[in-house]
Amino acid sequence: MSIDTLNIQSEQQQTMLSRIACLEKERDFIKKLYSDMPHMLQTIAKGAVLSSLLDSFRVKMQAQLPNAYCLFLTSDKDCLQWRLQYTDAVNAALLTPNSLLSKIPQALVTFAASPSCPIRHEENIQTAAGWKVWHSFIDKQDFSDVSMVSVSDGKGTIYLLAVFQQDRHRLADDLVTLALDSYASWLSAVFEREQADLSLLEDSHRDPITGLLRRHSFENSFNIILKDARRHFLRAAVFSIKILSSSAIKDAELKILAEVMQETVRDNDLIAYFGGRQLVMGIRIQNLADAEIVAQKLLQSLNAKQFSGKSLLQGGLSIGIAFYPEHSSLDALYSAATSAADSLKNTPGYRMEFHGKYFQSSTDFYTL
Repeated sequence: MSIDTLNIQSEQQQTMLSRIACLEKERDFIKKLYSDMPHMLQTIAKGAVLSSLLDSFRVKMQAQLPNAYCLFLTSDKDCLQWRLQYTDAVNAALLTPNSLLSKIPQALVTFAASPSCPIRHEENIQTAAGWKVWHSFIDKQDFSDVSMVSVSDGKGTIYLLAVFQQDRHRLADDLVTLALDSYASWLSAVFEREQADLSLLEDSHRDPITGLLRRHSFENSFNIILKDARRHFLRAAVFSIKILSSSAIKDAELKILAEVMQETVRDNDLIAYFGGRQLVMGIRIQNLADAEIVAQKLLQSLNAKQFSGKSLLQGGLSIGIAFYPEHSSLDALYSAATSAADSLKNTPGYRMEFHGKYFQSSTDFYTL
């Protein structure tokens, strides 16, 4: 066998051994990355506190990338307000004496503002214009490149991880991408879990058809209003609103009624769907006449174009109103308001209960 042949075989063997060593490193990297994935997913599924999860992700990434430096930041959706999630001896150089981030590289701002590109690698950052404002930080640590990932929490905050590497310890881009993909997946799962919790909470408090409060949520919330009214000597009113039409309840028409009612009152007033053909509303008022004005607006709202041809509301509404402090509890207010609505005997309009009698106008309360 010739020397050339032996040299070629030796080179091929060395190449193969080198490739095997490389594959073993990649295997170990991937094995380490996913070794605790079941535990991570269980922790997320159980709804662990966000700050605790973020801490565990940080520890995981720093352990996964021991020869890199992980910088964790957050930004508002407009990329105007930035902060470090964690401070240490390395990133302290990026802070002003007031512990604020001094300046943000344009490359980082551009990346954060591009949600369609969640991962990016940039090389030669020591001379890159987009990183100029951090050149002293980059040069001091001898960083040659950076890999970035961003995840939005869906509520206006962007979470960013920037992984800085030195050229002599640089990891293959595909492995860094794998790590960043995992980090983004964990964060996304956390935010999805939080959104699911919020949806479940909303579903337990609000009727899914109308979007209005359920009865128990209305009672809990209005009792808070009553406590506040007692403390500050304020007035409140409860409305019993009955749909008079005998037509079948149609979800779409009921939802339109709920939306128009919500447009009629203030944001901090309460409206609940008690089921069947009854809705209940609780509001804060300054004067007794304020409740009368709200009732008039509700009846007038039935003329809105949304109700054109809607059989459910063609029969109109009967509205009964009762007042606090004339009735000191929600049960008493609800009972009085319902009785006032019933006094209309299934005819459209409103009546106000005041000291056991029913009135069409608040001006009649004190007339002899």
